[in-house]
Order: sequence, then structure tokens, then C-alpha cells
Amino acid sequence: MDQPFSAGPNLAPEVWREMRLRAIFDYCKWDPHCGDQEVLAPFPLILQEGTVQQLAHLAEDLTREALAAEEEILSRRRLLARLSIPAAIQRCMGATRRTDRPRDVRVMRFDFHFTTDGWQISEVNADVPGGYVEASGWNALFAEQSAGMQTSLDPTCEYAKAICSELSEGSLVSLAHATVYSEDRQVMVHLGRELQRREMRVCLNSPRNISWSNGAAMFKTDFRTDSPDFLVRLSPAEWLPGEGESWPGWFRASKTAMSNPGCALILQSKRFPLVWDSLTYTLPTWSSLLPETRHPAEVREIANGEWVVKPAFGRVGEDVGIRGVTPAEEYKQILQVMQNKPEQWIAQRKFEVVPVPTETGEVFPCVGVYTVNGKFAGLYGRAARSPLINESAQDVAVLIRNEQSGSV
Repeated sequence: MDQPFSAGPNLAPEVWREMRLRAIFDYCKWDPHCGDQEVLAPFPLILQEGTVQQLAHLAEDLTREALAAEEEILSRRRLLARLSIPAAIQRCMGATRRTDRPRDVRVMRFDFHFTTDGWQISEVNADVPGGYVEASGWNALFAEQSAGMQTSLDPTCEYAKAICSELSEGSLVSLAHATVYSEDRQVMVHLGRELQRREMRVCLNSPRNISWSNGAAMFKTDFRTDSPDFLVRLSPAEWLPGEGESWPGWFRASKTAMSNPGCALILQSKRFPLVWDSLTYTLPTWSSLLPETRHPAEVREIANGEWVVKPAFGRVGEDVGIRGVTPAEEYKQILQVMQNKPEQWIAQRKFEVVPVPTETGEVFPCVGVYTVNGKFAGLYGRAARSPLINESAQDVAVLIRNEQSGSV
């Protein structure tokens, strides 16, 4: 099967160093290292325009199906438990519907991998997707150095545009995030700059700084006593019960629009496929792109190398177990934890990612495809030296070859 993309040449070291500085200061890329490893790759991934259009259409279809399924799940509360959603959050979710919140902005990122069976997805980041700094900044910086190449849509701009479409000039946007993490802070500062360019006011704060009065959000802090006009959240929904007594407001019908609402946790759960058989709505695109997914108790030979095990709410490849890829002792520990609480895990059929050659050896790429309110909104690239994309993977610019410049 023909590879739909390639890796471009490495930048000269002095050019890469200059771009790295610009990424830090112009685009808030404050974490250019993971341990001793540089996370900004010196090469780009290059796609044909037709491939980008294909991925865009697939992501839009996936979004449409996912939101329809989410709405049905919200109307059938018993399904929430099968997603491993905590009981307290389930009770809040049962009190609202997506149609109760027409002004909310929904952003998602689908992680695509090109495999020996064609394009497949490993997951959707439907709750608090990241990568905007790299998908906007690193892509743009690389395009400046790459003749005959262009970037896709800028996801930060598309996201900010959707938020501002619900607001009047000078509106106040709360950027709620886990303030102890610099990687979350950098995303919110980056997004805040774009909102300010669009004449919005912004406030960076913790979710615990938000309370609700008669269904409307308000600040509960020593530094602000007014009310935000819009809420943007980067703190994972399953963490919110630890963010003070007002946390249920993130999951209920709020008069203050937000992105993303807490109900996005339904789609974030890796156990989402386990409820498909109970839905009246069908998900043909999901069924064709997501590998077979089962409850771990249903898989007899789970450690035979044909299955990947994942926690329901793991993020950035955390605690993903792949035999022969995950270090042996770590894999053994993951299996033990899963066996103790199988209702919080899934087993997913393993796929074989087609590696891409670079000047320094093969890498296994992943292309994140964003949608904002159901429309394609940009691309985010990552690549690792093994088939597991986790915190040690590199951020890779994704560029599109202009049609007149020839084939990849």
C-alpha cells in the first residue's frame, strides 16, 4: 500500500535553533524538552492536498456521528456507567442534553495513523484536546522554510473564531486550566493572545475559581468578582470533582456558553465503543476506522500481542500497554492494574503503523485532525521511534505540498 505522506529533509541546525526560539517566544512553546530529548522535530511530514481533504472529510463524519451518539447516551443514563464515568458526574450529566446548550463550541482532535490496512484512528480527544501551540506555531514556522509547501488551517484561529462568533467585542473569556501545569498554561496563554487579537478580554484561572448562580457562571476569586461571558476549559472533566464544590455546573445546562462542556467526557472515554450495540444510532465511520474494542474480560488471550490495553481516561499515551513495545516490566504492571479493575479499561485490536523514513531513521507518525463545531480546523503531527505515541514523541510540522510542485 502506497504511503500517503513522507518526511521532508532535516533543517540545518542553526535554522532549527532559531525556529525553536521563535516557537518559545512567539507561540508559547515553553516545554521544548521531554527529559533530555528535544520534542520539536527537525523535519516535517508532507501530505498531498488530496490526503488532507480525505482526512478532513473523515474527521467531519466522525464528529457528526459522535455528537449524535452522545445525545442518545445522555438520554439513556444507564449507559453512562458502562463508560466508567464516575457516579457523581453521571448524576449531573443526566440532568442536561446537548440541545440545551446551543451556544457551546465543540472542539475535537482525532488521532489518525496510516496502517497496513489504511487509515485508522486510535482515539478522539473530545474533552480538552491540546496541540494548538504546535499545530499553529510549529507548522507556520516550518512552512516559512519549505519552498512549495503550505500549512493547513490554523486550529487556534479557527477555535478563537468560533468562540468569538458567540460574543460581542470586549466580552470576557475565562480560560480555565490546571494551573500547576506549565504545558496547560502555555496553551491558554497562546489561545488568549489570539482572542485578544480579536478584541476579547481574557482571564486565566483555575476551574475552582468558577461558581454558578442561577445557572450563570461567575468568578469566585480575590482578584475578580465579575462574570465571564464564555468559559474555555483545559482541565480534564474527570478531574473537576476535585475542583471545589461548584464543579457540577460544568456538566449542567449553563446560561454561560463554554468549550468544552463536561458531557464531552462521554466521547473521551475509551469505552465509548462498548455502548454502540445499545444505540439506535449507527456509527459507520467510527466502525470502519476504530479497531475492534472490547471489555478486557471478553478477551481470553489479552497478552498474546494482538491486543492493546488502555485505561478509559488515559491521556498522552499514559498507561497504554503494547506487548513488545511497552517495556516488559511496565507492561506486566499495566496488566496487573487492568486485571484488578477491568471495568475501567479496554482492550483494542492492535494495528500495524507503516513507518516513515527520515534522515535519522524510521519514525511512526500520527496526524491529529481537528474539528471545531463539526468543521475541519487543522492538523497536528507527532512521531515516535516506536509505534506508541506518548509524552516522549516529537511534535512534527505537518505541511501540504502545493499541487503544482509535484508528487511526494
